[in-house]
Amino acid sequence: IVTDALLHDPGWLAVGPRREGHRRRILLRYHRTAIRVVDRHGGPIYGVFREGALAGVAVTCAAGRYPPPAWSFVKYVPGFLPAGPGPVVRGLRVSSVQDRGHPDHEHVFLWFLAVDPDHQRTGVGRALLTRVFDDADAPVYLDTANPANVPYYAGFGFEELGRAALPRGATMWFLRRS
Repeated sequence: IVTDALLHDPGWLAVGPRREGHRRRILLRYHRTAIRVVDRHGGPIYGVFREGALAGVAVTCAAGRYPPPAWSFVKYVPGFLPAGPGPVVRGLRVSSVQDRGHPDHEHVFLWFLAVDPDHQRTGVGRALLTRVFDDADAPVYLDTANPANVPYYAGFGFEELGRAALPRGATMWFLRRS
């Protein structure tokens, strides 16, 4: 679901291989690894089911649980190497931008909010965000490279903390909901 929802996200287009099939394979590996790391060191991970199938997920790190241990970075490397040198370099640049954008104060990090494309605009994202907010014991922080997401998140009370340039002309927004 995460890969399907983010395959054409401007952030991944800025980083990943240009060919969709190749990008999909790299993203599947990355997302599986990220979810395993969050499951072990972060969490919680929320899901919404529709008609007996998973329709969306919110992958979070509770307050004080981000970033994961520094050594967990090595878990991402093997899955991203087949992307080639360009995506690896761009990925490292974007990771650095994301790290600099993270607030220094304690926060809940919403790493991924992903809704299956067949269930988008049906309230799944809203249900996931509501659950994250209900459980949050600190401000909720996220970053996004999709300009369409900025007003969507603003509708939930997120405020822009800043923005930064990404490769290939993309922009990353840093948002927080107190």
